[in-house]
Amino acid sequence: MTGQNAHISTNQNPGIETRSEIWSQPESWLGASDAIRNNASRLALFFSMDPARPIALLGCGSPYYMNLSSAAAYRALAGRWAVALPASEVLYNLTAAIPANVTPLVIAVSRSGETSELIAACRKLKKERGSPLIAISVSQGTTLEKLVDFHVFIPDAGEKSVAQTRSFSAMLMASLGAVSIASHRKALTDELSQLPAQASNYIGRIQSPLAELIGRGFERVFFLGSGMRYGLANEGSLKMKEMSITDAEPFHFMEFRHGPQSMVDSNTLIVGLLSQHASDAETQVLHDMVRLGGTVLALGAASPSVEDRYVSIALPSGLSELGTLPFYMPALQMLAYNQAVRKGINCDSPRNLHAWIKLPNLDA
Repeated sequence: MTGQNAHISTNQNPGIETRSEIWSQPESWLGASDAIRNNASRLALFFSMDPARPIALLGCGSPYYMNLSSAAAYRALAGRWAVALPASEVLYNLTAAIPANVTPLVIAVSRSGETSELIAACRKLKKERGSPLIAISVSQGTTLEKLVDFHVFIPDAGEKSVAQTRSFSAMLMASLGAVSIASHRKALTDELSQLPAQASNYIGRIQSPLAELIGRGFERVFFLGSGMRYGLANEGSLKMKEMSITDAEPFHFMEFRHGPQSMVDSNTLIVGLLSQHASDAETQVLHDMVRLGGTVLALGAASPSVEDRYVSIALPSGLSELGTLPFYMPALQMLAYNQAVRKGINCDSPRNLHAWIKLPNLDA
């Protein structure tokens, strides 16, 4: 099958690669843990050379959304400034994105290491601002690796499907590891190294409730997350769009009341990425959405509810706010995968998408 309808599945195992890559994340998390440990000394050296230097995290698509969360974590833990930017903003709106007198340390995140906009943006900041460059990727021997000053490679985290799943979670872990090193939080670095051991049980525990929930049928999905979780809410929305061709949007928790809640009805699923420090206020938003007729999935501390339309899934206990972040991702990815299966869509080859974007006019 070719053309615009090629995403409709005609085989008995739609999305089999995507499913395998979501369920095999403990392996990619271990690769990320190894990458953090193997590069810890050099990362510490880069961050210590100019501790007050602002950080610009660059990416396209999923890595950009990841960087929103990593930048928030850096600001909170290091107490210094970091900004996440789409690479195209550096190319076409540089002074609006980064003031002219600022030379940031650049952290470029890319699955392929070949995305044209990201490579061109790194070249621009290196040439015009003299920025030092760090790359985080699951690929080796790439154009990006040859361009940067320091490359953090994550083994055992590549994937065949177009939509990023295990690679995203692995690069998120590596980015958070860099944040913990930059903020001199050794306890957090050690905690991240323990996450792969908890991943298998967690992934096994959440499969059935997520499949049952999506089986109820929804036409639109909203993802709510604030602080370090807002970027992950964006990624959850992107996965739902890419993999299942379903209307989806991300919002900050409290902002959802300011207009978007008008969209909530019985065909709506609201996914809340609950924090540890503001869970009471965030949970109240979710209960308000149930009263408006929506169905809720709360990811965070499990809370018993008499409402059939309020489903909660607990994250592993005893973790810091930073340590919980990777555990949101398998659940968000499984939601999108199950929605694709329900709609008969082959999410291994999403409509109109490619694994990375190559633009000839930027490759010079």
